[in-house]
Amino acid sequence: MATLRMARKRWQTNQRRTSGWGGVLYLLPALIILLIFEIWPILFNLYISLWRWDVGPLKFVGLANYQRLFGEGFITRDYNDQLAVGEVLHSLIVTIYYVLGRVPITIVLAFILAYLLFIWVQRGRAVLRTAYFLPYVTSSAAMALVFGWMFNPRLGVVNALLQTIGLPTLTWLDDPFPLLERMVPGLAWLPNLAAGPSTAMIVIILYSIWTSLGYNIVIYLAGLSAVPKELLEAARIDGAGGWTILRRIIWPLVSPTTFFLLIANMISAFQAFDPIYVLTRKSSAGAGEAGGPLDTTLTVTVYIFRNFYERANSVGYAATVAFLLFFIILGLTVMQFSLLNRKVHYQ
Repeated sequence: MATLRMARKRWQTNQRRTSGWGGVLYLLPALIILLIFEIWPILFNLYISLWRWDVGPLKFVGLANYQRLFGEGFITRDYNDQLAVGEVLHSLIVTIYYVLGRVPITIVLAFILAYLLFIWVQRGRAVLRTAYFLPYVTSSAAMALVFGWMFNPRLGVVNALLQTIGLPTLTWLDDPFPLLERMVPGLAWLPNLAAGPSTAMIVIILYSIWTSLGYNIVIYLAGLSAVPKELLEAARIDGAGGWTILRRIIWPLVSPTTFFLLIANMISAFQAFDPIYVLTRKSSAGAGEAGGPLDTTLTVTVYIFRNFYERANSVGYAATVAFLLFFIILGLTVMQFSLLNRKVHYQ
């Protein structure tokens, strides 16, 4: 009987340890970190957005910042009293150009290079993988400065190369005109904002692709390494060629990796700030503000920074725009999960 009571007591103790509250205790440290560094900043940002705020709160304005955001932030009037694109809508369009220019090209190039490394390179793969990954772990501000000097209109190596092969040089980071307009003169009738990204934004996109490519290659190599070799050998025995194996076997099996990289790159692109700020802060046409020349590289994050740090009493409005960016990223992420998750082939 005593042995039975001891066994029952031990069972009750184990039940308490594995009960719901016991699980909460195990999760408590992570929940505290999440609350301090994720939930609290969101709630405090919501609080700031209801105030006219500088260093501290100046005046409670309620939803006035949101009315301004969805009013003059999207549609305003110019000096001729004509309807014009507001600063928020302008920054959203520029951000979309940046995301569309960076994310698809990065993923496609990363898959191609990772596949070539996986198929053809056996010796020295670790060295090449490290070389590709190095720009991702190097200081982004330092690399952006070096990249800016490469595209300097007078001293840059890019213009020197163009001169060597007899092509006209460009002002690159000081050029507010869309590169598509310069390549196709027949599109000059389009407004600059509707004609695609400016030449300065193209340089920023190239920089972002270069710095993020290594991370994507390493992740793709991990996904390719998980492809069962038995499937590849069986396909070759059945007479399948390289293109058929790539399209029918390898690409479906790395679809979870592609799905992850698509979401990660999309979020990273919408939140990008460092390269845009460093590369455009001192452009001659930028009037001393990041996002130049002529606001053609003014993404949403740079616009938030401009209102937060460079404009008086606009911290509350910057918090409001930050909330808009948060819900855009959240909505696009949920949309990707709902539309693309069904096409992912998990092993």
